[in-house]
Amino acid sequence: MAEVDRIGARLRRTAGRGERLLVVYLTVGDPVTPNDLAVAVAQAGADVLELGIPTPSTAPRGAEIAHSFDRARDHTPHQAWKLVGELRARLPDTPLITLVYPSTVTDLGPHGVLSACQESGVDGLVLTDPDGDLTSATVADTDLSAIPLIRQGTGSPHRLEATARHLTYRPLAPRTGDLLNRTEAHRAAEATAATATRPFLAGFGLRTEHDIRAVVPHAAGVVLGSELYRGLTTRPPPERTPWATGAVQRWKTATALP
Repeated sequence: MAEVDRIGARLRRTAGRGERLLVVYLTVGDPVTPNDLAVAVAQAGADVLELGIPTPSTAPRGAEIAHSFDRARDHTPHQAWKLVGELRARLPDTPLITLVYPSTVTDLGPHGVLSACQESGVDGLVLTDPDGDLTSATVADTDLSAIPLIRQGTGSPHRLEATARHLTYRPLAPRTGDLLNRTEAHRAAEATAATATRPFLAGFGLRTEHDIRAVVPHAAGVVLGSELYRGLTTRPPPERTPWATGAVQRWKTATALP
């Protein structure tokens, strides 16, 4: 296990305060979300930053995240990982987790992904294909925290949960940015909590404080990304950081348990 367990420490802190984790997604190298904005987001209340790494063949399905990857294409993976390292230096206590697609592993190789994460100071990996070329079991054998994405209908979810050091990730909608039915999301989170053997993050489709409040009684945390990008890309650059910090503060307030 890593010498500093930032994820575990943050889980304990939020539990002690009667809150859940707020995880905010950002694409590394996207000029809309430079490191200065990422630092402001963490300081505004994001407990964890989830980072997307643009690689040549990675094409996220959600529109907002796909556009952010397109804007970040000017950065090579090497440059992106350097930015992650700079972010770690500026946020020494904030957990950083990376979003790993199958194409991320194809482009960089399993060893390349693991080495880059360790060298840049990442704490965990969200694995969208936890049985792929880089398995959650392989990550679990390192000092990194495996966070397997477990979709509804996944066979043997308890097997994947067993590889998770801290958390799993449970999507509430088919893809990021989808319009979420709040009642269905609440029921899905409640049903997942009834059978889950590990605490889980809930994401895909969360947009408002009302959505967050519907889910946090059952999840260890919530993930927001597409909604952040929708807000940022409709505003001129001088307004982006003030809007983002205000949104994160509202979202974090909504993670308090009733």
